[in-house]
Amino acid sequence: MLTSEDFVRYQKQLKMADWGEEEQLKLANAQVLVVGAGGLASGALPYLAAAGVGNLTILDEDTVDLSNLGRQVIYQQAGVGEFKAIQAEAFVKALNPSIQVRGIAQKLNEENAESFIRAADLVVDCTDNFSTRYLINDYCVALGKPFIYAAIHTWEGHLSVCNFSLSSGKRTPTYRCFYPNEPGPYEIPTCDEAGVLGFLPGMLGIMQAKEAIFALVGMDSPAQGALMTWDAQAMRSYFFKLERDPKAEQKIFPAAADSQVVKELSPEEVFYRWQNGQIDYLLDVRELDEWDYARIDGAIHIPMNEIPEKFSLLPKSSRGVVLCHHGMRSASVILYLQQEQGFKHLVNLSGGIDAWSRRINPDIPRY
Repeated sequence: MLTSEDFVRYQKQLKMADWGEEEQLKLANAQVLVVGAGGLASGALPYLAAAGVGNLTILDEDTVDLSNLGRQVIYQQAGVGEFKAIQAEAFVKALNPSIQVRGIAQKLNEENAESFIRAADLVVDCTDNFSTRYLINDYCVALGKPFIYAAIHTWEGHLSVCNFSLSSGKRTPTYRCFYPNEPGPYEIPTCDEAGVLGFLPGMLGIMQAKEAIFALVGMDSPAQGALMTWDAQAMRSYFFKLERDPKAEQKIFPAAADSQVVKELSPEEVFYRWQNGQIDYLLDVRELDEWDYARIDGAIHIPMNEIPEKFSLLPKSSRGVVLCHHGMRSASVILYLQQEQGFKHLVNLSGGIDAWSRRINPDIPRY
């Protein structure tokens, strides 16, 4: 039942012909999991909270960085170094104290994905890496949960309402229906490599909030059953309709060869193993200016784009840890070395040198 304060807070949307107390109560009772608290979430979270989605869980292990503030506008410079999930929780609570919100400074992974997704009615995928997108897809399909996918690349954004049960009884396509196979290393540049203007993830995040609201109350949308692409330069959107793969449920959790799996260790575990001789070398794949500014003493430096030419300098049979700024470039390098060059003893430093600075050696400058 809506309170007197709810009627005041949501009065503008309650005046709409297609929106009433029934729709508002559906939002109030909804459990929504937002995975990732970066640029997309900075667009989605304010409008999910403001609309009255009653229970929000925000999952992200990353911390606020100065370089985030050009696009992740729910954070402030005073919060640099703090966990995004906790800062996002505080932002949402200040915006709408009447809803429940939990910010959890964890990464969605194989160990916790099932429990987090099972507890949600809907997942908003605000991640920026392929492995987590496929993980969200596979658990949502397995558990029958809808999720709102979005991604950006330079001037273009993608959006779709995946695995959603339509009024016809059919379900919309999954992420694997659109993209059956996870891209290999170097195939698609990250935002760090290709760049982005801050408004683009914000706009796509707002669209995710809109689609989540529509899905939760049972309203139709052209993004249900189609992949939308939005061209920011031309200010045009296109919808590509696709039928769900009839074998979608059979194609989740594909068995990965060892060469396709990137193993990760926390900074604490890497430090312990390195000190005890269980790790033979650290490979830093950041750019030269990053290396000059901050480095771990004793690490080997080979920039990511030089790896194909210089991998022979690395001892293939030795145990190595690969690191970058936050862990994404290093994961791509590991996949390349495993799949193309036969390396078998590599692990990724989770959170990169930024996490190492925060949790192991604060004397290493952060950027």
